[in-house]
Amino acid sequence: MVEFRAVLLRPVGLFREIPRADTLFGAIANAVSTLDGTGAVEELVMAFKNGARISSAFPYLGDTFYLPKPLTAELMDFSDPAKAKKIKRARYLDLKNFEKALKLEPFEVPDVEPYTLIDVPKVSLDRVTQDSDLYFWEEIRFKDGAGLYFLYKGPDSVFKEFIEPAVRFLSDTGIGGKATWGSGLFEPSFGRVKINAPQSPYAVTLSNALPSKRPVLWNLLKKGGWSFGRRKPKMRFISEGSVVKDDPGRFERLDLALPFPVYVYGLTFQVPALLPEGLE
Repeated sequence: MVEFRAVLLRPVGLFREIPRADTLFGAIANAVSTLDGTGAVEELVMAFKNGARISSAFPYLGDTFYLPKPLTAELMDFSDPAKAKKIKRARYLDLKNFEKALKLEPFEVPDVEPYTLIDVPKVSLDRVTQDSDLYFWEEIRFKDGAGLYFLYKGPDSVFKEFIEPAVRFLSDTGIGGKATWGSGLFEPSFGRVKINAPQSPYAVTLSNALPSKRPVLWNLLKKGGWSFGRRKPKMRFISEGSVVKDDPGRFERLDLALPFPVYVYGLTFQVPALLPEGLE
């Protein structure tokens, strides 16, 4: 049994995407810089290099927490082709079935979705001609009682000094882009999540990560973005649900011609998982 702190984000504004670990860490680091200065960001980075970790964000609905489907689940032997197809398409499992999948036990894909994706029409105006142009963007609509959460493991002192104050700050300023439109705003609360995981040298990562060695099972994720008005280069992450062995992941330190370095978070958040026979 492993236990982690859980940071719950109850949406009070729109979310355009579910933030991954690198986005969450970037937002937390920016908040720490605003609250305590750039020197505190270096302390935060060092704390994570010494073992603190955050996961990506995942949905919850009421008391049900959802977690990314382990890639090992797709290698299990399913006699029902329809079920195998459903598992292949699934992105998340509820905690109970996630624990079963970690142990390679038969599990079910939840039928209830905590959110839906909706294309919302928007209108842009040309600043010179005032001509209008219709376009669409994707928004997340959460069901009643649903929201997002991420996990933290590491020293309580790091959580109380950096993570909790940063999250409270971000609740009023937003996570991700379009914060001035009310995007990414939330009400925070804090709890704990226990995961009944097996004993294993292999682990599922609950964060997107920059591996320092070849993963065991993985999906690639190319991700770039912006920081302080500067474009970050696209990097190859492994996605949540990938399987690693003895790989803490790494930070990428970027020089974007700013007065300070920009750190891209790529550490693994590991939960032990069994590997199917033949892959060990």
